[in-house]
Amino acid sequence: MTAGSLPAVTVIIDKHDHPDWTTAAHHAHHPGLGRLTVDPSPANGAPAALAHDLLYALGKRLPQGGETYGTWADSQRPAWDAVATWILTHHIGHLIVCRTDRLTHARQQQLLALRERCGIRLTLLWHCPVTPALTTLLEATPYRLIDALPRARNALTQTVHSASSTRNTGHWHHRHIKDDGQWIAPPAPSNGTVTGRPKRAQCQGAPVLAPTTNSTPPARERHHIPTDALAARLATVAHPLHATALTIHAVTGADVTRLALIRGIDINEAATAVKVHDSTAHRRCQVHPLPTWTHQLIHAAGIHGQLKGRTADSPLFPLITVQNGEQLRLTATGIRYHLKPMP
Repeated sequence: MTAGSLPAVTVIIDKHDHPDWTTAAHHAHHPGLGRLTVDPSPANGAPAALAHDLLYALGKRLPQGGETYGTWADSQRPAWDAVATWILTHHIGHLIVCRTDRLTHARQQQLLALRERCGIRLTLLWHCPVTPALTTLLEATPYRLIDALPRARNALTQTVHSASSTRNTGHWHHRHIKDDGQWIAPPAPSNGTVTGRPKRAQCQGAPVLAPTTNSTPPARERHHIPTDALAARLATVAHPLHATALTIHAVTGADVTRLALIRGIDINEAATAVKVHDSTAHRRCQVHPLPTWTHQLIHAAGIHGQLKGRTADSPLFPLITVQNGEQLRLTATGIRYHLKPMP
């Protein structure tokens, strides 16, 4: 979607900063219908603070603890890449931002850039009369002003899905899963199909497979937490590549060494299969079917790659699998998931 075809930015003017306007914006928050409301954290001076607020509104949680804390989350580009990926992955088509007038000009510009990058409708709440700063901000952007609460409510509840693909509400269903917080061991891996490779032939990507019929993760043995709790935790991982890698690990049992070999083409377009390589020799690679509950988490890596301009035959996880997967292990620790050690 080009900038010229985007809906005009909607600016809701709450001249007297009345709580009813903010309440209406909060009530409009419905990610399952493609609407996301964010109320930026006050007095947060971190460079990527606004991106963090958006990730939190999307149900993501940032890594905590460890020497590598903040290696990506505290950098603006990776943090905004993660935001854009999840907005497209979860088919958010309408972003509503409260208290935009209190943001710096740089952060206001970040919202406009996100609108163009993801092709979404953007609604800004401006809790004071129109100021020169607002006029300057939108001088090159089509916009409309709304200063009546009934019209504002109508604008806030507009449902627009991103153009990426069909909506899937499975991620938001996971929020209601009961979880006692215990460490989760990897489920028993799925049975992959061994694929041969003719001599001197390039290892092909994952083939098209019909999706599995299960839309929710199956329960495991009694001494384990059901896999749906793991799915709910994976849905909170903030970095898309970390979420995809851990999901592949949970389904296939691929260790860090094998995760490092997975390329973009090793996940088919429908995210119904992933190919895991035995080694760089590619003698006994295996194709694993992916259950329906994994599809959005698996799709995230492909969307992230498109945003970053990665080629389809390049490795998906080059940075997070180095140093024995230190970054990935930190993420796994954050969701209390036992990442299988290297053999």
